[in-house]
Amino acid sequence: MERFVAATPKPRVLWVWGADDQIVSDTSLSEIGYLGKLGFVPGWPGDEVYPPQPMIAQTRAVLDRYRAAGGEYREVRFEDTGHTPYLEQPGRFMQEFLEQLGGE
Repeated sequence: MERFVAATPKPRVLWVWGADDQIVSDTSLSEIGYLGKLGFVPGWPGDEVYPPQPMIAQTRAVLDRYRAAGGEYREVRFEDTGHTPYLEQPGRFMQEFLEQLGGE
C-alpha cells in the first residue's frame, strides 16, 4: 500500500465494484474474521487478534490516501451487480472504462 500511495507518476485510478458483491464487501461471508465475529469459526481469537476485514472501506481508505498524496481516483458502484461488473453490465463497464482512458 505504501508503494502505491507514494508512486510517481500517479496514474488516474478507476475503481469499479458491484453493490451486490458477496465476495468483496465489508461483510463478506468468505472472510474468516467476519465469520469468526458472527460465531461461525471455532476458536476465533477475537477482534484484537483477527479482526474482520471491511474490504470496501479498506479499499476506499487506501484510495483516499492516494488522492491526498496527489493522485486521482474515480469510484463507480454498479447497482444490481455482483462480483463481475464487466460481465454483468458489459456496456456500462465499457463506457466507464473508455471514459477513464479518455475515449468516448
